[in-house]
Amino acid sequence: MNRTKKTFHSNILKQDYEYCVLTSDEETEEAYLLYVQDGKDYLELGKLENAFQNLLEKQPEIARKLVFILVHPGNSMDRWNAYHHKGKKFKQYLTFMTEEFLPEVEVEIGRKIVRRGLLGDSLAANISLNIAGMCPETWTHLLLQSAAVSEKDIEMVEQLKYVQWLVYQTVGKYEDEYVSLLTNENLYILTRNRELHEMLVKKGARIVYSEQEEKHEWRFWKSDLMNALEFFLFTS
Repeated sequence: MNRTKKTFHSNILKQDYEYCVLTSDEETEEAYLLYVQDGKDYLELGKLENAFQNLLEKQPEIARKLVFILVHPGNSMDRWNAYHHKGKKFKQYLTFMTEEFLPEVEVEIGRKIVRRGLLGDSLAANISLNIAGMCPETWTHLLLQSAAVSEKDIEMVEQLKYVQWLVYQTVGKYEDEYVSLLTNENLYILTRNRELHEMLVKKGARIVYSEQEEKHEWRFWKSDLMNALEFFLFTS
């Protein structure tokens, strides 16, 4: 596989973002494009490259179409400001992703995009949901691992018209116990995911939803990653 590290300068945010493009060695005409928030964490903690290699060995014909765009938000405070709706750069980050980053990156990819999805954990899943909400018709798949959504984010979904997203949503049964390390507030992640699931169903999304005997931690998301990627590859 090929991993190319790049830098993107945002005029909207007036800063540089590091990102990686991860592809198979063999390029295909069609692309299944997956944007990954918390990209560096998915590489280092989620072992995404190992999961990708397993897919290439098991299902080479379709897995070769995968193109990962892994975006890194910066340090923990940068991440909160970009990914949380109370963050200083939340709205600007959504505009940056939608109006600056996606168009330019996809010109560089230069392939026919058959599927376009978003993958994220915790707050990265929240920003993924909100990015999709900016242009719902643009996205085919959402892969949400323990999404740290609030009532306001669920209201955003409620305001959308009918959506045709294919959603993979997973959450741990013990995640209502999780308290944010930055804000010291209980995020009620299990409860909010149940509410989000109901709202997504109401809006027409097709969902694979599961609650597992897990806590809010990378060990959970890493073990669940293959299921999420297979959903992206094989669910249409």
